[in-house]
Amino acid sequence: MTTMIGCAALTAVTTASAHQVWLENAGGQARLHFGEFNENLRETSPGRLDQFKGVPMLEQVAGTSAQRVEGKLGKDAFAYTTTGTPDTLFAAPAYPLIDRSKRNLPAMVWQPSARWVAGLAKPVTPTAPLDLVPTGKPGELKVVYKGAPVPKAKVQLAAPSGWTREVETGEDGTVTFVTPWKGQYVAEVKHNDKTEGTTAQGEKYGEASYVTTLTFVLADGMASPALPEPPKGH
Repeated sequence: MTTMIGCAALTAVTTASAHQVWLENAGGQARLHFGEFNENLRETSPGRLDQFKGVPMLEQVAGTSAQRVEGKLGKDAFAYTTTGTPDTLFAAPAYPLIDRSKRNLPAMVWQPSARWVAGLAKPVTPTAPLDLVPTGKPGELKVVYKGAPVPKAKVQLAAPSGWTREVETGEDGTVTFVTPWKGQYVAEVKHNDKTEGTTAQGEKYGEASYVTTLTFVLADGMASPALPEPPKGH
């Protein structure tokens, strides 16, 4: 029994750290997915999508106007109805504290978040602890952690076909990608902070692991191959 519980805990840690959340938005309908965009893997409910602590709120910003949008749990995503023409959407679902005591490691906070932007031509002000935002320059993104740029951060960009490329940020926290295909791209960055802390619920942890994505859609470019078929079982 102990072995089974230990394996289950390790599986939860592995699944969380390997996965990402990302936002898609079209026609006034936004969807927050959990899985791997480049592999066309979307976790479902009933299933691993239910591991989050409730349905996260969606933050919608248009110009200087900001509002929070409630969502609902769907089969393969958290779903939201947006209004008007948002410049950016943001969500940070809450995940239970990960107990790693059986591996002689401190408890870990895993904090995924996702941002969608209407385009890369307009700079976006970072608001999340770990944020990935466009600077307004062609193909340029910036990684910021708690208000400061992050040099040497590894940013992975998944093209509409699922093809990926990883580039390291410069000293100013920026990275530039070539985006030749039209369609949806998802960029991802991760950051670990081993500063001890306490959650809002009073739970102590020894490490915080962040993974943030940025979704954008390009209307111009070469036609892209489709995403691969989802893995078997999904």
